[in-house]
Amino acid sequence: MRQVFSSPRVENVEAVARLLAEAGIEVRITDGRSYRGNRRGNFSYRDSSGPKAAVWVVQSSDQVRAREILREAGLIDSTRQRDSFVANFREPEATTAGGDARQRRVVRIKYAMLVVLLIAAGALTVHMIRNRPQATGPAVSTPTIPQPLPERQEAREPFDGSIQPTLTAIAEAVFVHELGGVRLDIACMSVDGHDAPAPLIEAVQARLGDTGVQLVSSSNCERFADEDPGSRHRASGRPAMLVDVGRFRAHAADAGEVEYTAYHHRLFATYRTLEVRRIEGRWQVVKVLRGASI
Repeated sequence: MRQVFSSPRVENVEAVARLLAEAGIEVRITDGRSYRGNRRGNFSYRDSSGPKAAVWVVQSSDQVRAREILREAGLIDSTRQRDSFVANFREPEATTAGGDARQRRVVRIKYAMLVVLLIAAGALTVHMIRNRPQATGPAVSTPTIPQPLPERQEAREPFDGSIQPTLTAIAEAVFVHELGGVRLDIACMSVDGHDAPAPLIEAVQARLGDTGVQLVSSSNCERFADEDPGSRHRASGRPAMLVDVGRFRAHAADAGEVEYTAYHHRLFATYRTLEVRRIEGRWQVVKVLRGASI
């Protein structure tokens, strides 16, 4: 004989025995009922400390068929997927185990993706650091020697004393000659009553050197005739001298006279007429013809 089923509940053992007997299989029950009880009102269980009731197949040739019957009824385990109360009892544990496994896989995937992102970010940072433009140091300014402005250098006819536009080279020569002695810190420059061009201002500033005089165009200043406040630099409000070179009269291609005005207020001004000549390729002030200072 071979045992094919056991249970602490005697009714289950008897039901299995009847199932197999109805299939023509000879069976025996061990540790079953010791007496006939009321089978409808009472369930019989064996003492947990004693042996369980069991069903045995008498003929060895019936064992395989008996197990198949029990397996199909879901009464014993099978390696195949099955729908039975035995499988249902085991599903929660299997589901929990499967869920834990899936959760662990998801966590591993997330960690792997995080590692990949960190590696990519690190590689990108290294690439940006290696390929960023190299910072260049501040450009060191080299003092430059002012060159004559690239404009017409010779006066034109008529040479009859009529007023002509003042050559930039003549204005440069006059400003360099006069501004070294200006008594204010800011000089507002104009030529023929208009703003002195920036290249002219830069050239004169370079030739004056460190005299402490700041040169700006005349539009940066305000003209006041009264002593208080006097002419002022617009941005800073500091006292300023309005200087102008104009009314050039040519006597020859390389000679003439020009007027210079320096004005702070009506009681502080200078007016001069200067003789200018072009000597060795550069215009120079050679004489003060007339002048008055207030």
